[in-house]
Formats: sequence, structure tokens, C-alpha cells
Amino acid sequence: MLLTCPNCETVFRIDSERIGDSSQAVRCSVCAHVWQAEPPMLVPEADPGEMRSAVGAVLTPLIILVMVLGIAIGAVTQRATITAYVPGLIGVFDKAGLTVQPQTDKLQIVDLKADYAGDTLRLRGKLMNRSAVYAHAPSLEVTILSASGDPLGSHVIQPDDSVIRPAMASEFFTQLVLGEGLEPTVTVTMRADPVAGSSF
Repeated sequence: MLLTCPNCETVFRIDSERIGDSSQAVRCSVCAHVWQAEPPMLVPEADPGEMRSAVGAVLTPLIILVMVLGIAIGAVTQRATITAYVPGLIGVFDKAGLTVQPQTDKLQIVDLKADYAGDTLRLRGKLMNRSAVYAHAPSLEVTILSASGDPLGSHVIQPDDSVIRPAMASEFFTQLVLGEGLEPTVTVTMRADPVAGSSF
């Protein structure tokens, strides 16, 4: 049982049999105050099960809140990867004001080949996913420069696949009509345009 000194409010643990059913003179070992301890002044000790229940009642909602916040923050920061697996969620993120952009740092343009046939340039290549997760395929911008470095034009193309699996590649192809006798420099770059998706 717990006994509280009315003078200094120090709490003592005592054996309830020492007080009994009648009052007993008690002296505080901290402030030396003497008082009559009566059974109503005795406070039963908290049951360990009650204490666990009280702690659980406080901690359970707190843990749930932390988990929900963690999931929400993870969903926002990893929305490009999540929507690569579930493209239908792009509309949800759009409605929340969060655009989904392809992660171009995980992709690489490989096997780029340009063939000239008269005034036509045929350009083909692959967009390789170097990551361990699905990735959105970005738009590609083909820029044509003259031998002196002057821009002759640019063209935006899409790879064959909108989502590229891990360690896989998506092919792209385009044909451009150029003037006869030009020997242009062609560059292909990935654009960071938001991913177009389905909405609900």
C-alpha cells in the first residue's frame, strides 16, 4: 500500500497490515511530521496490468500516428516509383497537387544509332533502366545542330514503353527530314516533363 505524508506529500510504500483497520500514528522519515494514518488515507498500489494498459492507451495512438505519417511521407517522396508500379495513382497525386516526374538519374540512353538516307535521318536507340525498381520513361528531345553549332531544330519523341522494368530497356525511333548534304550533330536528352497519367 502507498501512504502519503499530508505535510510534504512524500509517498511511502508500507505493509497494509501495519496500519490495520484502525488509525495508527505515523511519522514521516523526510520531514518528521507525525499524523494519524487511517485506512481511508491508504492508496492501493497500481496494478502492473493497469499501468501497462495506461501506457498502451497513450502509446498505441502515438505509434499509429507515427506509422501513418511515415507512410504518407514515404508515398510523397517515392511517388515516381509507386506510380511506376500502379499508374492509376498518378491522378491521385495530381489532385493532391503533386506532380510525378520521371527519375532520369536512374535511366541511360544506350545503343544510339543514326542512319542517313538522302535527306532523311533515321535515329534509333534504347532507354535503359539502371535501377532495381520500375521507372517511368521520360520524353526524349532530339536536337539537331549544324556543323557550326547552330540549332537546326528539335523534336520530342516518346520511347515505346511508358514504364521500364528494372535492368530492361525501351526502344525509341524517329525519322527526321533534313536538307541534302547537311552533316548535323544530333543529341538526344531526357526531359523532366511530368508523367501523364489516368485520373479517377
